[in-house]
Amino acid sequence: MIKVVSFDIGGTLLKDVKDNNYSIKDLASLINKPYDEVKIVYKDVFQKSKGTLEELVNNFCLKLNIKVTKDIKEFIQNKYQDNKEIKMHTKDIELIKYLKEHNYKVILFSNSCVLQKSSIPDDVINICDGIFYSYELGYTKSDNESYKIIENKLNCLPEEFLHIGDNLHSDYLMPIQNGWQALYYGETDNKDISNIIDLEEIKDYLEKLL
Repeated sequence: MIKVVSFDIGGTLLKDVKDNNYSIKDLASLINKPYDEVKIVYKDVFQKSKGTLEELVNNFCLKLNIKVTKDIKEFIQNKYQDNKEIKMHTKDIELIKYLKEHNYKVILFSNSCVLQKSSIPDDVINICDGIFYSYELGYTKSDNESYKIIENKLNCLPEEFLHIGDNLHSDYLMPIQNGWQALYYGETDNKDISNIIDLEEIKDYLEKLL
């Protein structure tokens, strides 16, 4: 029985979130380092730890054994400050209220950076049963440890969680691997993947489980 409904934030509750020209691949190209190496260090520093812009950039460069430059600082600053605030759709706010009214716990679970300003409205934050950012947990949605921490905080079993998000790996495959149920928020031709294309479909999904 599902007791907790978990939502990804960027791309799910906050739609149309884009990296523009500030992706990890762009960063790897800027510093002339292999993408796979940069990706690992980027996640460890910017998604799994807290600090100021300067502290995080310094740590990032230290781990990659490169010199801190103005270009790197500006890249990171622009990545997190140039993104315009994207507001939640009214119907998604109402969906969360609906879930709470039907006695589900609602949490937000996101791979995020402390430099990223939240656009989640206060009336949603105030009714959520937990907001779990990777930089607070010290782990991302790709790390098994994050699921155990959340389960312990909510005092619920893995099978009592349903996670919804738009990243096939971190929002669908990883939750399932950790015993949670999951819905992929996006289109797919793979019939083995449980997916939705509108968050309103969560209501029907939960009703069928009762």
